[in-house]
Amino acid sequence: MVEQPAPTEVVEVVNDYVSREERYTITSGDCRITWTVFKTAVNAGVVKHQAVCALGLDKQAPLIGKLLEQVGTFHTLMWGRLYPDDAREWTLPARLAVAAGRSESWDAVRGRPKSGEINAWTRKTMEEAKVYQELKSVFEAKGLDIRLAGVEKVLIQQAGKLKFFGDLSAAGVSVADNVPFDCQTWFTVSESGTRLH
Repeated sequence: MVEQPAPTEVVEVVNDYVSREERYTITSGDCRITWTVFKTAVNAGVVKHQAVCALGLDKQAPLIGKLLEQVGTFHTLMWGRLYPDDAREWTLPARLAVAAGRSESWDAVRGRPKSGEINAWTRKTMEEAKVYQELKSVFEAKGLDIRLAGVEKVLIQQAGKLKFFGDLSAAGVSVADNVPFDCQTWFTVSESGTRLH
C-alpha cells in the first residue's frame, strides 16, 4: 500500500471579485479538492464541490473536513456528477450501481425502477444504502447533518461496460445488469438535530 502525503496544512483561498466567488482548495499529492462559495444573492448559502482525485472517498474525507472548517455556514452542497468524465475514482458510482443490483425494486433487464420515478428512486436508494457514509461522518464530527436533497439526470449503463465492473462483479452484479452509476447530486446541510424543509 502506497502511503499518501499528508494534506497541506493551509487551505488556499482565492477571491474572485468579478464572479463574486471564493474558492477554497486543499491538495494532497495529486489529489486536489476545491469548494466554491457563491457570494451572489441568488446562490447565497451554496457550495460547489469539485475534485480531481484518485483517492477513495475514505481518504478524501479528512481533506473535505479541513475545507468544512474553513468555509463557514452554508445550507447546500452541490456535488455535481457522481462520475464526471475526468473521474479518477468511483466510490460513489460503484456503491450506487451495487445498491441497484441488490435491490428488489430495480429492474436490471430494463434498467429502471419497477415502479416510480427514477430520480426519486435513486435518491431513496442512495440514502438507504448509505452511499455517502464518509461525508456523513465528516459533517457529524462538526455538529452538522448532511442529507441527500435531490438527484437528476440519472445515467444507466450495462455493468460490464463500466470501468469499475470488477468492483461490481465482486459484489454480485452481473455483466448484463443495467444499473445506475451517475447523476447530478445535491445535499442539504443543517445543524445536527434540525431539518431544512
